[in-house]
Amino acid sequence: MKIERFKKKKAISPVISALILSAVVLTVGGAMWSFSQGAMTITAEDYAESVINMTDTISERFIIEHVYYEELTEPADTMLHVFVYNYGTVDIEVKVEIKEDAIYPIEEKVWIKIPSKEMMPIPIPFTLDPEEKELNIRAYTRRENSVYYRYLVP
Repeated sequence: MKIERFKKKKAISPVISALILSAVVLTVGGAMWSFSQGAMTITAEDYAESVINMTDTISERFIIEHVYYEELTEPADTMLHVFVYNYGTVDIEVKVEIKEDAIYPIEEKVWIKIPSKEMMPIPIPFTLDPEEKELNIRAYTRRENSVYYRYLVP
């Protein structure tokens, strides 16, 4: 008699099970949609930022306009003057390299800022070796663009 009573009862009706299954599918689908939307938003922001940075890198235009060496009253007081002209549309930050071990400014985190359409004289304390006949000077920006200048020692 107990066996017949259990055979007639059903645990959950088909309508309730369909509703629960639909709710689970909608919840999982909504979670996947919000995850993918968040990931795409981050990807789109990163892409836009990298395109803007690339545009600034391409827009950098600068040149070493002039270089001269000046000996002052004492032999220890000698300067190499490098004039960098920024003719691009974006402001730049530069360092000047005279030799592999002679980079100015010396501090790693310090850069010389040159606004757009301006020339900046950069005085560099530097002693020329009497045997040197030429210097290869390189100015480079934070965005890794470089210009070169060959200075013939008088």
